[in-house]
Amino acid sequence: MGLSINSNIPALGAGRQAQKSAGLLSKTLKQLSSGLRINQAADDAAGLAIAERFSTQIRAGQVEVNSLQSGINVIQTAEGGLGVQQDAVQRLRELSLQAANGTLSDENREAINLEAQQILDQIGDVANDTEFNGQNLLAEDTTIDLGTQGGGQINITESTPDSLGIAAIDLSTAAGATAAANQADVALAQISQGQAALGAQQNRLSSAINQRETAILAAQESESQIRDLDVAAAATELTRNNLLLQGSISTLLQSNINSQSAVRLLGN
Repeated sequence: MGLSINSNIPALGAGRQAQKSAGLLSKTLKQLSSGLRINQAADDAAGLAIAERFSTQIRAGQVEVNSLQSGINVIQTAEGGLGVQQDAVQRLRELSLQAANGTLSDENREAINLEAQQILDQIGDVANDTEFNGQNLLAEDTTIDLGTQGGGQINITESTPDSLGIAAIDLSTAAGATAAANQADVALAQISQGQAALGAQQNRLSSAINQRETAILAAQESESQIRDLDVAAAATELTRNNLLLQGSISTLLQSNINSQSAVRLLGN
């Protein structure tokens, strides 16, 4: 190749290679600083689109897990109210059996009945005061839609003195006390059924949470494989690009020798 001044082809080639190596070096440094293989769409447009879809799935799954966990909290609140009512009805049954004793006087039964009426008021108060986020759970049949895929829903049966069939209990007579004991047994069975139904629903929600958490983990792993950086490979690439840049700069300096030689010839 002849000597020329206007066109230094080796220098142009070396300069372009230096520019390319500098760009790759800058990209690798950015990846190492962020820990991400994809920092912008230009890094991997198709990969970014796929990673964003996984990210959307992860966020939606986390919202559903939170909603399902709120449903479990609702169930536990309602179950706690039923537990208090169950203890109260148990005491009511004990008082009924006590009042049915024929050796008691009317005054004795009146005293027992007074406690029984207070217990009935307590059962009603529990029904009215058992709330979750301002929503009453036991005062009437309640259905709560959790807004999740698959129709996540909670159903809670009313549990009041009226619905339990004990609102009219009167222990002031032996006959009333005997009837009250039977009514208390029915109420206890009804409360137990309500607790069993809530327990089954809680198990269903717990299973749904486990399923979604498994799906979230799988999506996170997939997103990580696409988006996250292999630091070891990037460090190797950094060293490679750094060496290429240094070599390109050295070659660029050496390529100027041809032009300088041409100038020396003109000087002679």
